[in-house]
Amino acid sequence: MKGSCLCGSIQYDIKGFSPGIANCHCSMCRKSSGSAYGVFGTVALEDLIWVKGGELIKEFTSSPEAKRGFCPNCGSSLYFKLLGDKTPYEIALGTLDEEPNHPVDANIFFASKPGWSASYDALPSYDTVRTQ
Repeated sequence: MKGSCLCGSIQYDIKGFSPGIANCHCSMCRKSSGSAYGVFGTVALEDLIWVKGGELIKEFTSSPEAKRGFCPNCGSSLYFKLLGDKTPYEIALGTLDEEPNHPVDANIFFASKPGWSASYDALPSYDTVRTQ
């Protein structure tokens, strides 16, 4: 599978996700994604190749246990990674250029879900822009 940041400066290939793709509702994922939750899938180190722009990636240590990678040009959130050389990447699914090989299978830190976040089923849906 292929993925990239919004501006295309950083591109990657992955062989596939390990089981365990989750919507994370913690406050750090909400702030990092600018949304109600971040969606991340686990990728083993040997299954990820930075095809273009890997040297451009900036990292932010978001807690004593983890760091987050992002594009310095467009600001796209690329990954979450526990500190340590051998830990897998948690790739932000919004950066994929195609569908993942596993579905989202969990909500994590759901107790942190903001009150303003609504269920998809409770909202009107439009194929493109809002018409009303």
